Amino acid sequence: MLGDDFQYFLALAATGTITGTAEHLGISQPALSKAMQRLERKVGARLVTRSARGIELTEAGKAFHARLQAASRDMEDAVQEARNLGGNDAGLLRMGVTPATTDFTLQALLPALTVERPAASIAFTTAFSNAMMEKVSRRDVELAVCPVPERLDAALECETLYEDPCSLMMQSSHPLARKETISLDDITRYPWAATGQHEFTRLQVRSAFARRGLSLPRIVVEADTLNALILVVARTGLISMINTRNVQAGGLPGNVVVRPLALSGMDRRIGILRRAGYLSPIAQRAVELLRAETAPKEIAAPSDDAA
Repeated sequence: MLGDDFQYFLALAATGTITGTAEHLGISQPALSKAMQRLERKVGARLVTRSARGIELTEAGKAFHARLQAASRDMEDAVQEARNLGGNDAGLLRMGVTPATTDFTLQALLPALTVERPAASIAFTTAFSNAMMEKVSRRDVELAVCPVPERLDAALECETLYEDPCSLMMQSSHPLARKETISLDDITRYPWAATGQHEFTRLQVRSAFARRGLSLPRIVVEADTLNALILVVARTGLISMINTRNVQAGGLPGNVVVRPLALSGMDRRIGILRRAGYLSPIAQRAVELLRAETAPKEIAAPSDDAA
């Protein structure tokens, strides 16, 4: 939607090399270099510099890039909204999920959305909850299914879908595996595998230890995906957190078991996070499907024939 020079700059920032960007765009390297020179003259500032690693953005280039990305998304949204209002309901849904909500979201939305809207496009983005809030704020995604944040920006809205209890996972040979329920005192003696320091569950654990005046357990391994954490536990004997719905959604390695954690305040709410304001028809339908997935299922009464 933006002019060619602007689009070339976005591509260059993403690729990081003149050669790779030119090949991707299908233009010559000199043509790309001239386009960047024109753009810098128009902006009145140096936007990129060459380094041993390729192309790097200057401070002005980084600020310009952030603004340009936002403008590009706004243009895409404006075009899509006009198409929707004009009767073209093909739709584009940019959907955010966390590792813990991926299975639930895919089960709720697919294949329903693709069957109902065969011309639609759906783009899923996976990130932990702290990064997902930023993606919603920046309009990288239109909707996100993620833990409900304690504090919500005024420009955002959140609707709770379900409660997601936390448990501990460990190898079946681990000393804690013999306990029916595990307290916070029990787990202070054992090393952990954990998510990043700013991820929702990690922050919950830190707060729980702080409230009881306990030292944090030693974090030996950090991983940024749920599958990675499960594999680490299966291979190392470390313990880690897992949410109950994930245990139900998919199997664990044969040597990994899950035990309840006797700790109040560790259960979390999962909800739909979105920006306030316009919501495209396909996003509205996605919300309906997500709500339906968590609604109580009716059990059919036995027929007279079955009696």
